[in-house]
Amino acid sequence: MAQIHRNHYGAVAAAFHWGIALLLFAQIYVGWTFGDMERGPARGLWFDWHKTLGFVILILSLARLGWRLMNPPPPLPAEMKSWERIAARANHIAFYVILIGLPLTGWAYISTGSGALASSTTPLVGGLSFPFLPGLPREGHDTFEDAHVLLVKITYALVALHVAAVLKHLLIDKGPLARRMPPFTGLRG
Repeated sequence: MAQIHRNHYGAVAAAFHWGIALLLFAQIYVGWTFGDMERGPARGLWFDWHKTLGFVILILSLARLGWRLMNPPPPLPAEMKSWERIAARANHIAFYVILIGLPLTGWAYISTGSGALASSTTPLVGGLSFPFLPGLPREGHDTFEDAHVLLVKITYALVALHVAAVLKHLLIDKGPLARRMPPFTGLRG
């Protein structure tokens, strides 16, 4: 059941990490692009991409969380400072909250919008559709939008913090922490 890796994440955990990271960066690009467009068919297609990516990120993030619960990550290096341990754990927890919370608030937002009055599903890319969340109060529409926007801003801060920490561990510390996530496992400190 559990994959044992003494010092680094296994292939499945790394695939989840890098796959979701790529989807997140694509989602940021799509969100910025369609957010600045005039209403119309082109914006609608970009919005369909935004929803599609959001649902894929949600599904993969839930699968990743399940994988992590069944396959604990490698232990943090013993020489790691206590504040760095706390920051690393807090950052990982915050990412799970974001990667699940962002799609959920977006889903709640569209489920309380005008589209939910005319249909029980929302269109996605490729002719697919996804059901709206039932039973949400229409009055919550603006609150769900505000929550979604707030989580987007927190995402930017978390990504910046995570990338800065990775660069610090790779380029300055050059210790074992930098080599926990493939493809960096073969690097020498």
